[in-house]
Amino acid sequence: MKACVLAYKGITKSKDYYLKLVKEMERYFKPVLLAPIDNVIIEVKDDVHVTYKGKDLKNFDVILPRIGPSFIPFGTLILSHLEEDVYFPNTIEAYRVASNKFYTLMELSKHNIPVPRTLLTISQEMSKSLLKSVGEPVIIKRLGTSGGKGVVYAKDIQSANTFLDAFPHKRGQEILVEEYIKNPGEDVRLFVIGDEVVACMKRISKKDDVRSNIHAGGKGVPYSPTDEMVKLAVKAAKVIGADICGVDIIDGPGGPYVIECNMNPGFAISRITGVNIFRRMAEFTFKNARIFHHVEEISIFERVNERFSTFFKELEDRL
Repeated sequence: MKACVLAYKGITKSKDYYLKLVKEMERYFKPVLLAPIDNVIIEVKDDVHVTYKGKDLKNFDVILPRIGPSFIPFGTLILSHLEEDVYFPNTIEAYRVASNKFYTLMELSKHNIPVPRTLLTISQEMSKSLLKSVGEPVIIKRLGTSGGKGVVYAKDIQSANTFLDAFPHKRGQEILVEEYIKNPGEDVRLFVIGDEVVACMKRISKKDDVRSNIHAGGKGVPYSPTDEMVKLAVKAAKVIGADICGVDIIDGPGGPYVIECNMNPGFAISRITGVNIFRRMAEFTFKNARIFHHVEEISIFERVNERFSTFFKELEDRL
């Protein structure tokens, strides 16, 4: 089977991680193409064709998307054309839901997953009027950003109003006003694959900063999640339609709250926890691609490869 990892040109800082992913994918797929979505073309003429450097992506058995929120509109167009013929581990709807933090919270809340009280508006003036009802302190988020950007912690309403006035607000842009869950500037990132949490880390914010995102300067340390956190993370992923995603949880006085689902979770968790998430992603993708394509017979090479993979997985768990 042939596989394509759909990434983007800006992965230069994470290139080593992506090379590890490709290497693990090559244990199961031949060839494995690492294709930046920036160079993918969708052509509509007599038919629809999605190509990368002349290669028709419909000829691949697997597409493993690694695309952030800004690429979602284009990425979902690509996937919508390929979904009947190509396997990918997350539903198209999962990308649409997770690309909008409030949409994510709406879906999670519908399924009785605890989330912080949150209000949404497109008006700066209206957002100011909501502050009292949420209370102090408060979290203000400008949607359409990632990595902790556009997130502000305001200790009181006066500070919140000052921040809102300073926001470069575009017409129609959504502003999210969120209840602050009291915690020591920490959250937990759980990396979900299928029905398992395969890796977990606690992210600790810099001094005087509530943003624990690694890209915002937060520090990641290995963490053993509670059973409740694991159940919430797996359920949250299923609710939005994802088989591979990162789920962020804050542990507050009232228990754990899910605050976000990330369809492009950072690979630093592999270095921090020592878990080979690349192998786990490759194994899961291979297994489910076979089911998707109704592959019944497997070669001797594949049988040996699967046995070795199981052996190394058990060895990693023991260590």
